[in-house]
Amino acid sequence: MFINRFNPGKKIEMKIVIFSRYPEDSARPRGGIESVTVVLVKALAMLNDTDVHVVTIEGDNPDIMVEKDNDITIHRLPGSNRPQIFDIMFGPGRKQLVSYINKLKPDILHTHETYGLCLGNISIPHVFTVHGFDHANLIADSAKYGIVRSMLWKYVERRGFASQKHIISITPYVRKMVEPLTRAAIYDIDNPVDERFFKIEHKPESGRILCVGWLNERKNTLGAVEAFAKISGHYPQAKLVIAGQAKEEDYLNRIKQSIRRNDIENKVEMPGHINHTQLERELAKAAALLLPSRQENAPMAISEAMAAGIPVVASNRCGMPFMVADGQSGFLIDPESTSQISECLSRLVGSEQLCLQMGQKGRQIAMERFHPHAVAQKTLAVYKQICTDSR
Repeated sequence: MFINRFNPGKKIEMKIVIFSRYPEDSARPRGGIESVTVVLVKALAMLNDTDVHVVTIEGDNPDIMVEKDNDITIHRLPGSNRPQIFDIMFGPGRKQLVSYINKLKPDILHTHETYGLCLGNISIPHVFTVHGFDHANLIADSAKYGIVRSMLWKYVERRGFASQKHIISITPYVRKMVEPLTRAAIYDIDNPVDERFFKIEHKPESGRILCVGWLNERKNTLGAVEAFAKISGHYPQAKLVIAGQAKEEDYLNRIKQSIRRNDIENKVEMPGHINHTQLERELAKAAALLLPSRQENAPMAISEAMAAGIPVVASNRCGMPFMVADGQSGFLIDPESTSQISECLSRLVGSEQLCLQMGQKGRQIAMERFHPHAVAQKTLAVYKQICTDSR
């Protein structure tokens, strides 16, 4: 045990290094992994016996930068100019990362980012959280050269999973995908949700449906528009809010064409990318969340909506069925069936009481599974188990 020089009153029993993405402003994370990392490290830092460090690789940094975010120490390493898929296996970025982590001498290393795939053999006690499968995302995104790139990433992922000794699975879907590829011990822990989402004062506007995330094939934003168009004429109060950016102009144009063709311009709002503060405002007004994605593991949009007490309509694929209790906290749908999506939306738009009941059930589930304190306690227990086993 030693004394934390930044907080002399705090006795430390475990030095934790987390490798992940971390935003310059922790109040404005960009994307799911950054959101998860910020919430988790802050919850871990609040525990009595932890000294938390975050290491991240950033391409724009010419030198190593070390900074503080309250009790958390952030180490920003310069990025490599090599393609990531090669750099994580044997490039200078990986070598720099391993050297720096060894110098920090943590009791436990917890990796969340892609480079963690190739750190399974590091001598430090180590656990890797699997957030996604790039080989599957490339296909679902209809990415350029997607098939070839998917095959390369599949090889890297298989090799990486096989090298791990300890893995955290954020959903049973991840466990199912990873188990055949590794002999690692697998621990089931959900991603945490920022506590402020549990504190949202939910005052839903009747018929207001929120669809949040990237505008692309994988998120199936076009399917959301087509399904909403089927019910909009039956409910004067119905409104669809599409919050997010399009990576491809062509896909955005297809969405706009569908909105015009279905004559629903006055019923669709497209505010573009929204920050966390704006998201909280949107969730406060939303009667339901719609996420008809073709490929997702454990989307933050679902857990954040559940924390706010909002019913969710989500796909019956991948990790989403393990988050949404069908018929209780929302509905599961086939993302390729616009009629099925519209039918579920119709049931929610047509009944404020059903929205309230499902939202309350979702919030109850979120408190048990996604609250940061609960997730931090489970994660720390895994760290202690790994450290004990390694000794």
